[in-house]
Amino acid sequence: MEKILLDKANWSAAERLWKGGESRASQAGDFVVLLILVALVSWVFDHNPRGWIATNPPLFFLIPLLMGGRYGPLSGLLSGAGSAVTLLLAGTIQTGNPPAEVASSARFVLVCLPLAGAICGEVQRFISKDVMRARIQLDQTSRRMRALDEQVFILAETKDELDRELALLNADAANMDYEIRRVLQSPPERFYGALLGVLGRKARLYEAAIYEASPRWKRAAYFGKPDIWPEQSRFETSKVVQAALADGKIATLPELWDNTPTCPDDFLVACPIGEAGRPAAILLVRSMPFSSMNVRGMQIIETICRWISEFSDLHQRAVGLFDPRGLVELKDFERMLELACLVQKKFQLSSSVIVLRPADRDKGDPARMRGGIEKSVRLGDVLSVTGASAPHMVLLLPLTGQRGAEICLERIVEQAGVLAEGGVAITGEILLTSDFKTLRGFRERVAAILTKP
Repeated sequence: MEKILLDKANWSAAERLWKGGESRASQAGDFVVLLILVALVSWVFDHNPRGWIATNPPLFFLIPLLMGGRYGPLSGLLSGAGSAVTLLLAGTIQTGNPPAEVASSARFVLVCLPLAGAICGEVQRFISKDVMRARIQLDQTSRRMRALDEQVFILAETKDELDRELALLNADAANMDYEIRRVLQSPPERFYGALLGVLGRKARLYEAAIYEASPRWKRAAYFGKPDIWPEQSRFETSKVVQAALADGKIATLPELWDNTPTCPDDFLVACPIGEAGRPAAILLVRSMPFSSMNVRGMQIIETICRWISEFSDLHQRAVGLFDPRGLVELKDFERMLELACLVQKKFQLSSSVIVLRPADRDKGDPARMRGGIEKSVRLGDVLSVTGASAPHMVLLLPLTGQRGAEICLERIVEQAGVLAEGGVAITGEILLTSDFKTLRGFRERVAAILTKP
C-alpha cells in the first residue's frame, strides 16, 4: 500500500502542474512574472541585453531554479528553455547577428539554463518524495495513535468499571457479622423483627414476613401491607413453603417452575429458620427486586438464616439473649466452622479461628483457661475444646478478618494476664478460613500448631 502511494506521489511530483494540482495557466503566469522581474532587474544594472548573458552568473538562472524548485523537473526544464530563448532573441535583436552566431557565443549559458531547471526539479522531486513518505508514515502513525487512544480509552473505562465492581464486590454481604450480632442481642419481642430487617437490607426485600412455627403459623414480623400477611395461616396450598419445609433449606418459585412451569404460588421464596426438620420459624417473600432474584441473593438469605439457626441451636436463649461464653461440643464447633468455610467460598468473606493454649504447657487446663477467655468472647463467637492431649481451646470468630482477630487475641491475652493468679497465662495463634478453606485443612493446621515447641 505504501509503495503504491509513493509511486502516485512520484508521478504527481513530476506532472502536478500539467495533469493536476497547479493549472498550466498558473505555471505560465508565474514564468512570465519571473521573466519580467528578472529582465527589469537586469536592465537596471545593465541596459545592454548582451550583458545579461555575460553576467556571471546571469540573473536569468533564478527563473529555472525557482520554477524547478516549486513545480518539479518538467517545469524547470521548460522555464529554463524559455529563459534561454528570451536571451537568444534579446541578443539577436541587439547585435543584429544571426541567432546561430549569438547562440554559439553564449552556448554555455543557454544550455545550462534548462539543465539547471531540470536538476533543481529533480532535487525538488527527491525531497518531495521523502516528504511524501514522511507524510504517509505520519498519517499511518496518526491512525495507529488514534486507534491506540481509542483502545486506551476503552481500557480506562474498563479499569474504572472494574474498580467500581471491586469496590462494590461483596457490598451486599459486607458487615454481615455486625448485623447478625445485632439480631442476637435483640430482646424476644423484637428478635424476628430485627432478623427481618437484616434480611431486608442485605437481600433488598420489598414484601416479606417471618412466621413462627405452631399448628397454625403465627406472624412474627412483616414488610408490606398487613392485609396480605394474615395473623395465622397453614400455608398448605403453597408449594414453595411445603418444599422449603420438606427439604429443610431455601426454596424458590423458579425452582418449582423447572418441574411445573404453570405452578401458581403466593410466594417467591421460603426459607426455614431453626433446626433442620424442626424449624422455629420460616421466612416468606412475596416481592423483591428482579436484580436480587438470583443465586447470590438467595445465598445471602440462606446464609443469614443458617447463621441464626445454628446460633439458636447451639446457645440457650435467656430473656432474648444468647449466652456466648458457654463451651460447645467439638462437633457443633466444626459444624459452625464448615458454615464459615462455605461463606468464605461463596462470598470471599473470611472468618477467623484463634487457637488458644497456655503459655506454659505444664500448666493450665480448659477450666482454668476459660476464666481468662470468657470475658473477652463476643456475642456470637463459638468456643470449644478439642480432644488433643495438649490443653488448648479454639475460638471461632464468624465473619471476622485478620485485624479483628488480632484485637480479640490481644484482649484475651491481656485479660488472662490480669487473672493470672487464679487462671493461666494464655498465648494464641490466628487462622483464617481463606488459608485452610476446609475442615480437614483446619485440623491439619491445628495439629501443626500443637506440635510446635
